[in-house]
Amino acid sequence: MTSPHTPRRPSAADDDDIEVVRHEERLAVRTELHATERVRLERVVVSEQRTISVDVSHEEVRLTREPITGGTRLPGAEVPVREPIVVVLHEEQVTVTKTVVPVERVTLSTHRVTDDHVVTETLGHEEVDVTTE
Repeated sequence: MTSPHTPRRPSAADDDDIEVVRHEERLAVRTELHATERVRLERVVVSEQRTISVDVSHEEVRLTREPITGGTRLPGAEVPVREPIVVVLHEEQVTVTKTVVPVERVTLSTHRVTDDHVVTETLGHEEVDVTTE
């Protein structure tokens, strides 16, 4: 068996021609898609303390005494009161309620970015020389 690099000898039908097939390397560059990293979108609850000042009010009893002078007659003064008088006092109390409300929409998307990469490779080729003796 002959190598493809071996010159072909002419047969009787050929003239005096000898031929050699010259070869050279060609560079074929392509790209392959490989996974580089995994990205996960997660929601995490972060707690932070908030301090808010709230005004609250309450009722207090104020006792006012006025002397009765002269012949001033007051309504209901003829009958002495023997039952206690009850006054209900009120106060505001702070009530805290938490609600969850939507505040922002976050979207995760991908986009392709293309960069130029220079490829340098050494290629070989055959040359044909004729040497005479």
